[in-house]
Amino acid sequence: MALWDKVPIASGSPHARLIDRLARGLLPVPSFGSPVRRILGWLLVVGLPGAGLAAVADLRGTLARHAVDPALVLAAVGSIATAVAAAAAAVLATLPDRDPRWALLPLPSLALWIGASVSGAGMDHGVPISLSEACACVGFILGFGIPFALLLAASMKGGYALHPSLSGGLAGLAAASAAASILGLFHPFAMALNDLALHALAVALLSGAGAGLGRRLLRAKP
Repeated sequence: MALWDKVPIASGSPHARLIDRLARGLLPVPSFGSPVRRILGWLLVVGLPGAGLAAVADLRGTLARHAVDPALVLAAVGSIATAVAAAAAAVLATLPDRDPRWALLPLPSLALWIGASVSGAGMDHGVPISLSEACACVGFILGFGIPFALLLAASMKGGYALHPSLSGGLAGLAAASAAASILGLFHPFAMALNDLALHALAVALLSGAGAGLGRRLLRAKP
């Protein structure tokens, strides 16, 4: 027991008045809730439009393309794993008692996604596609990624992010990865270098926008 714990504080003394002033108006801090539940909830919501679009996609053609190109399979695995890992890292990054190195969680899957995509685009069949087709892919990623990112950011607002830009950037990466994974169901042509570059641009834009949004929405309040 500390020495000051043994010293009684008289009612009405300066110390007692100071304690009363400090304690006055304090509000209970709401619980952030289970991080696992938030991550799984976001994945479920993201999976709903993916499942709906898969029902109308040419899955047989998609599977046929993947069957003859291992790089496509690895890229798809990498993009899905990046979405899951980045979402988990984003949510964990809003908890001040968690190790900040959780932010590194999506790096292995991101490296797999990038490496497999570059490998597939560098093969002979990866001929350049038209600018309109490449821009349509970017529009798809941004169109789905923006609401995905806003939804994940909203689920993280109850936390106490010591590094809000990092948390927001991870949320943007998770959203972009999820949107790119859904896009793979409809991608009717082999990945080309110009297409890959625009995909990377869309992912970078969402990650950067997420970092800026996180700085505004997720900043820890004293």
